[in-house]
Formats: sequence, structure tokens, C-alpha cells
Amino acid sequence: MPTYYRAADDETWTPYRAGAMGYLRQDEALNAGVWAVTPAEAPAQVEVTLPVDRTVLVLDGMLEIAVVDGATYSLGVGDSASFPKGTTIRISVLAPLRQFFVDRL
Repeated sequence: MPTYYRAADDETWTPYRAGAMGYLRQDEALNAGVWAVTPAEAPAQVEVTLPVDRTVLVLDGMLEIAVVDGATYSLGVGDSASFPKGTTIRISVLAPLRQFFVDRL
């Protein structure tokens, strides 16, 4: 069985449409890792319909996630949220962010 490990100071980040991703695991079952982004890298609210089940945990910073036709969540350090595949959300990065994520494919 594979073991997945990523050092906190590993600088092999993958550029993303806003910020960068530090992947811990990518396989046929799930993607997991850290998304690092600043408000300057994501100055506008981003709307996305999730193609996967997504769970997030804020490690540093703050963001707001608004579910289209639903509730709005302000997440800070230690807060977590989970959204099922097909949910349309709007994401606003409010402070430099490091967010752990798990996407079930």
C-alpha cells in the first residue's frame, strides 16, 4: 500500500489558475493536498460547479464560500466544510490562504 508524504517546506508546487497546489495524493480515487493563494492572485469571486465531492480545512487565512441558492460560509483557521459533487459555489479569498482539500473522484 502506498504511503503519501509531503514536507511542509516542499517547494514543488503546481501552478493553478489562482495560486498553487501542493498535491499530497493524486490517484483514481481522490486528490488531496494544499491550495495556497492570496487575494491578489484571486481578486474576483470565482464560481464553480464542483465536479467532485470536496472537503476543505483552512490552515491559514480566510475565505468565503457561497452556495448558489443557498447559505454563505466564512471560513477561517481551523474551519472546515464539505460539499457534494454538482454543488455550485462562489469562492472569495479574503486573506492569504492555505487550505487543505480532499476531492473524492
